[in-house]
Amino acid sequence: MKRLSLILSTAAVTALAMILHSCSVQPCYEDTDPAMNTLLLVSGTGETAKADSLRVYTYRETDTLKFISLRGASTFSVPLDPANDESVFLITLNGVTDTAAIRYNRRPHLVSPECGYTIVSEITGLKTTHNIIDTLIIENKSVNLDGQTNLHLFY
Repeated sequence: MKRLSLILSTAAVTALAMILHSCSVQPCYEDTDPAMNTLLLVSGTGETAKADSLRVYTYRETDTLKFISLRGASTFSVPLDPANDESVFLITLNGVTDTAAIRYNRRPHLVSPECGYTIVSEITGLKTTHNIIDTLIIENKSVNLDGQTNLHLFY
């Protein structure tokens, strides 16, 4: 009887060690921050444009976030607010500022067991002031981790 309890306890300890080892935390090597990608284009021709200067800011209840400050940029990427269904951006192109309001639906997305979840979005609408921005067009509604262009900004 002692031998049986020794075998059972040894088997239990071995099984427990195997289970705990298989649940070890692995590092996350994947990108977990979806960004809305925007391409700058020349109004009328549709050719890729390079802004002499580009700045993109957003306001949130707690702070102001500066995302972009570049020279000679033809694209930019910004994250959407994962806590709200709308993000408002102040886009300054060549010294002229416009406001762009992007509306979207959010949903959780499992990146991997190691990385956990992130929030991906589906753009549902947008509105801009027209100081320098002529048109803002949705190219791809899905803002996720694939890096595809989401918006075309004509100015």
